[in-house]
Amino acid sequence: MRSLKKKISALVLTTVFAAMQSSVFASEFPIDTGLGGGSTINNITGGFDSIHGAGTGNVDLNFNGNAHVNWDTLNINKGESLNFNAVDGQNGLTILNTVNKGMTSVYGQITANDGIAKLIIANPNGMLFDGSSFTAAGDVMLTTKDLSNIKAEDLSNLDLTNAKFSQIYNDKGNIVGIKIENSNFEIGGEYNIVAPAILASNTAINAKSVKLVTSNGQDYVALGNANKDTFYPGVELQAVNINGDVYIETPTGSVRTTNGGTINGDINIDSNGSVALNYKNNGEKLTVNGNVNSTTDGQMSFVRNTDINGNLALTSTDGFVDIGNVNVKGNADLKTLGNNDIHDNKYNNFVHVIGNTNIGGNLNIDSSQNIHIGGYDYDTKQLADGKLTVGGDLIAHAHNGHIMTTIDTSADKISLKSDNYNVLTDGRAVLTANEYDFSANGYIGGLKGYKNYSVDDVIIAVMENYKHINNSSDPAYINIAGGTVTGINTPTAAYIASNGDMTLTGANADNIYLTSYGNDINITGNVHAGNITVGGETDKLKVDYPSRDYTLTYTNIRDNAPVQIKGDEEITYNLTNGTNGYNRGEQIKGENTYLIGPDGPEGPDTPTEPPINPDDNENVKVLRSYENQSVNLTQVYTPVAYAADLEDDHIDRGVRKNVDGSVTVVRAFPMVN
Repeated sequence: MRSLKKKISALVLTTVFAAMQSSVFASEFPIDTGLGGGSTINNITGGFDSIHGAGTGNVDLNFNGNAHVNWDTLNINKGESLNFNAVDGQNGLTILNTVNKGMTSVYGQITANDGIAKLIIANPNGMLFDGSSFTAAGDVMLTTKDLSNIKAEDLSNLDLTNAKFSQIYNDKGNIVGIKIENSNFEIGGEYNIVAPAILASNTAINAKSVKLVTSNGQDYVALGNANKDTFYPGVELQAVNINGDVYIETPTGSVRTTNGGTINGDINIDSNGSVALNYKNNGEKLTVNGNVNSTTDGQMSFVRNTDINGNLALTSTDGFVDIGNVNVKGNADLKTLGNNDIHDNKYNNFVHVIGNTNIGGNLNIDSSQNIHIGGYDYDTKQLADGKLTVGGDLIAHAHNGHIMTTIDTSADKISLKSDNYNVLTDGRAVLTANEYDFSANGYIGGLKGYKNYSVDDVIIAVMENYKHINNSSDPAYINIAGGTVTGINTPTAAYIASNGDMTLTGANADNIYLTSYGNDINITGNVHAGNITVGGETDKLKVDYPSRDYTLTYTNIRDNAPVQIKGDEEITYNLTNGTNGYNRGEQIKGENTYLIGPDGPEGPDTPTEPPINPDDNENVKVLRSYENQSVNLTQVYTPVAYAADLEDDHIDRGVRKNVDGSVTVVRAFPMVN
């Protein structure tokens, strides 16, 4: 009996002692962890198990369930560590840490083991990570939103959408944000930061994804500049290396990356402020091994000195887009929509493609206003050198502005279209493509200087002041390297010059001026115009004669006099000796085939006519009649036989009708001097 009483007494004492331990433990709050010179935990609700190492600089917080840790202050000095551990086989835990006083400064280390699915640190006073290390197996969220009223049992369904920033500016008037410098983050899951301003510099981040959010809609009025016309620092990444996809949402503020860096993943940006990727870089290149997709209604959207090993898509709903010295492996789409009209200057929806830029795939430019393909120095406000190379097609469409090209540009196909203004060049840039298509509501061609103003001054004035040009009084040409021009569409005039052979297959214009600097010009297909004027290379001009509805003006290569032929009118001019194998003159079936005798020609107007046997192919027969005679066939001058096969009732007059129905001016049988 005495033994039983002793056992009962021991059991009671054990129970009482356990209760005393629990109550004594609970009464230990607040706990001074000793971190950061006195980081204090006010209380912990939820699945808290134990704390170890308080005061040692290496503190373990152990959890067996979701928990909310409320800190009075939280700081971690260099050499110190704060470790969050799931124990007793628990996993999938969410641990929320809220801080009440002062900014959190972390110079040491934070870890969370693989039983903690999400670790959240919330401090409305801001955070600084400098030279720190952060390692977590699951997700991590850093925020300056006030989450102090969140209950531990609600953490599994935590929603920050309705949580507000309790303060946006500190007592010094500075924006409260999260700043990360010279730090390393190894995050096994998603890494999310939500704050009015986010700055990371010289930092490495490894995560499945990185999401940076500066504000939500209800905080916009407090944060924003109504005109959205400043570089308010929403998100700024300086020389940051990130492994993982990056998502940035800035309902207010700008997005900037500077001084290079590397992103191994896609970048997706949705911003109401400006976006500038590597805008200031000191020569350091930004490398993105993924796609870049940015949509903003801020004043400007820049990408500079950047390699993108994917696709690039930049859309500005009410601002301008500018890329320079950018290499894109895939396609590039650049758009300005001009939807919001929130800026004082309504003419600001430019697209600039500047510097030396290479697009591996297609480049599509769609601008509500101007498009400029060419170098520009923002410091001197002058045009600068550069080159645009497109591996696929270049399609540029300006709805209410000019298209201006001031640097050499190459693509498989080049299409330049201005709905209400002009397609222009500086008269020096060369476009190189297999196909070209030009369309404008006015003049298509080059610009020159005016009085004391240089070409650059004129270009800038025309672009910035939206000067519509019907026709230039002192025109210059758009220079192409050669190829097929599939369209020239303008109610006024177009000037196209080719450095190689050129074929025009489609046009609808008033006046078209063509020159090819000594190369072939072929006009064929669906070509309609009031007038087509061809430069001095008439000896290499081929015109698709049937259904020609335009007046053709060319230079008579006999005397350099202009010749004008209306509509379907046939072309005639007098026969003369050719130069370099080209005939100059009228060709009439049965009259112009003659033999140059051993003593040489008596003159172009007194040929000796050999007998002609009339048949359907007389002029060819003339040549063949000399095949077995002691006559050098190079001395037989029969231009009709060389390149044409006339029917009996047709006359060939200079612009020769060929067997396929086309017309040529005029390559004849070579003459012997």
